[in-house]
Amino acid sequence: MDGVLEAVRVVDPELVVEEPSGRATLPTGRRRSLVAVARGRLRVGDVDLGPGDALLLHDAGSVPVVADGPATVVVARFALHGPAPRLLALPDRVLAPADSEFCRLLIERVADQAPSAGPGDVVSARLLDWLVVETVRDVLVARGRHGEVADAAVTAALAALHADPAAPWTVAALADRAGVSRAAFARRFHEAVGTSPLAYVREHRLAVAEHALLTEPDVTVAAVARRVGYANPFSFSTAFRRHRGVAPSEVRAS
Repeated sequence: MDGVLEAVRVVDPELVVEEPSGRATLPTGRRRSLVAVARGRLRVGDVDLGPGDALLLHDAGSVPVVADGPATVVVARFALHGPAPRLLALPDRVLAPADSEFCRLLIERVADQAPSAGPGDVVSARLLDWLVVETVRDVLVARGRHGEVADAAVTAALAALHADPAAPWTVAALADRAGVSRAAFARRFHEAVGTSPLAYVREHRLAVAEHALLTEPDVTVAAVARRVGYANPFSFSTAFRRHRGVAPSEVRAS
């Protein structure tokens, strides 16, 4: 299910923008990495990549590439935190073709933002979060796997939450949507997703808010707060800073 990925966070990212010419080697490290083409064309082994295409790699160390003329490539090294690693079993090397306009725009934005970003740059970190999550989603769709939670009751509750994140969700309300008792729902949710229902509600709301702040430069903090179920912008800002370490205004799209 797409919504399960909303709680995924990119941890300890390293982001560089490379401009390979001819034959080159891109360092990808011994973690998960994303090699995404912003401009130009690139060949990695027997795979041709164009603008918006990406490769998700694991424990690659480095990859030899051949650039067909000038190219701009985003190389991101990262770890993942959240329920998705328990639900996904991706191979060590998988292609994410440029099927998503959103991913193509994200790759271009990351490529343009990264060279001017300083250490701890919040916008680049959040953009990378979204790029990785959206790329994984595209991979799952392309492979015919949608990351669905096997528990139908949990799936029903997640669908309701994702359809209306601003609703006053409680464990009891989610259990009612799931059609099971509160205690059984809490246990089954944790087993399926890897976190508690209310922790997931909070993370999903903050993820939706981050996306709005990054992609809608004219949106106000108050409007974002209402969109994700907070009574006022002050309580939203307090929660956002507590769980993200920065104020909402610091992640607003530039």
